[in-house]
Amino acid sequence: MTTTDNIYVNIYLTNLGKYTEGYLIGKWITLSTDINWTEELESIGVKEDTDYEEFFITDFESNANIKINEYMSISELEEMAEKIEELNNTIDIDIFNAILTCASDFDEAYNVATNGDYIYYDDVNDEDDLGHALVDGGFFNNIDNIDEKIKMYLDYESIGRDYMINVNGSFSDNGFIALY
Repeated sequence: MTTTDNIYVNIYLTNLGKYTEGYLIGKWITLSTDINWTEELESIGVKEDTDYEEFFITDFESNANIKINEYMSISELEEMAEKIEELNNTIDIDIFNAILTCASDFDEAYNVATNGDYIYYDDVNDEDDLGHALVDGGFFNNIDNIDEKIKMYLDYESIGRDYMINVNGSFSDNGFIALY
């Protein structure tokens, strides 16, 4: 099952100086290209040329398995927001989450997703399902020309297992993803 939800990342932006003094002063922000970072930082008491000019991220949440580093810079956050907005216009969140299971980090997953360097089999939950999807999808070229009596002898689980071994692939919550 696919969803039409947009990918989001919320961060809890914290005043580092106040935090070291024992005070947790911060706010939740949803990453977006519309954020005025100067205003957001000033709202938690972070200003240049003061005792409180540094921030860090104390918490984050996302409906995609995107990880956030606590010391990401504003430019890194802005770049991530741009990429998330592009992804929201081009890919289903379930497929992107599946790509994240195989990719080493967000940037690699973004590149795979935007370049289309993947194949996704929806509702494929195990090696047997994968073998059926491969055979039914024409992975073995003219398999339709094989008599149905012979097809029943195919070892779909072995076909799926062998395919999975030979590609950078993984089962996700909603299917199987292979990266190229």
